[in-house]
Amino acid sequence: METKLFNGKFELALRILLILGQRESASLDRLLAFDFITTYASSFNLSKENLHGDNAFNYSEIASRRVMMNKGIRLLRMYNLLDINYSDQNGYEYRLTDLGRSIEGQLDDQYAIEYKQVLSNVMGKYSQFSSKKLMKLIDSNLMKELR
Repeated sequence: METKLFNGKFELALRILLILGQRESASLDRLLAFDFITTYASSFNLSKENLHGDNAFNYSEIASRRVMMNKGIRLLRMYNLLDINYSDQNGYEYRLTDLGRSIEGQLDDQYAIEYKQVLSNVMGKYSQFSSKKLMKLIDSNLMKELR
């Protein structure tokens, strides 16, 4: 059996709850970007340490994290913790149901507290960025680190 310490569908589902606990709604790309920047906030000068430690291959996680995030979304939908809305302007966006908001409010272990603190910094700096601009930020940060 394969074990994923940080990026399995269950862990990503929990982090989706935490992100949507601080935001009305978000697309898959925004969820992915906010989660990536939060877990590797040190690389973006938003935290002293990365929540998932230093990793020379952290940017290679994005593709697999997107797949797992989709699985996390399906898991949350299956348990009625997440609603989905579609608009021509934003495409598909996810939001917490009342039950999802209740569960998110109960996530209070040390990791959740640290994640929320860093996420607050990320949201404070990047909440107005479009999905496209967030992904460009991640790409440009990768290029900076490769130099």
